[in-house]
Amino acid sequence: MSVESKMTFLEHFGILRKSLIKVILLLIFLFIPCFYFRDIIMEIALMPISGALPPDSKIIFTKPVEGLSSNIRISFLASFILTFPLIIYEIWTFIKPGLYENEKKVSAIIIIVGTMLFFTGAFCCYKYVAPITFNVLINKYSSNSITALPNVSNTLGFLSSLILSFGIIFEYPLIIYILSKFGVTSSHFLASKRKYSIVISTIISAILTPTTDVFSMLFMLIPLIVFYEIGILVSYLAYKER
Repeated sequence: MSVESKMTFLEHFGILRKSLIKVILLLIFLFIPCFYFRDIIMEIALMPISGALPPDSKIIFTKPVEGLSSNIRISFLASFILTFPLIIYEIWTFIKPGLYENEKKVSAIIIIVGTMLFFTGAFCCYKYVAPITFNVLINKYSSNSITALPNVSNTLGFLSSLILSFGIIFEYPLIIYILSKFGVTSSHFLASKRKYSIVISTIISAILTPTTDVFSMLFMLIPLIVFYEIGILVSYLAYKER
């Protein structure tokens, strides 16, 4: 390896190091006000389940440190979301020097569209899917003998997993576009496997929405099927651009 190559590697490593330091410092800086306003943030985070709770029920914690750890967890998550634009910018800054001009344009579009799709999926889950899911899980299986007292740690974990799943699902068309661009798949192949896609999508929806309520599952199944069809169109367009 030449001295020039070594310097190039060290320069890239230096850029990465500076980017990580910036992100960590901003995370720490934002964590402080987020923790100060933890009650408001926690109330917003738990809104999907709060509306589903019976009048005599409340969200609880059962271990001495669980209340503190849950507040730290939600404060860190809030600070991470606020830091996310900087993370995206620093990723772009790191990869930009190694790209050609046409690649820079495509990469920028992919990053922007991917971010928008993820947050759109996360918002749809938070606003519509999660409240319905919690309503079914809590009210359908409650009775005079059984009262719901959800654990805050488990609730946050379940809600986070559900929102993350929807965010990833909304990335479906973009992933298909990238794979088609590199020739890994094609619109013809995807169209020929449509029936298998529906079966797999149904299984995924049933696993990720563990309720017996068909509407909760449909909220995840329908986007999967729709995005698969959009993916076929996107794949066709990507193939024409090659």
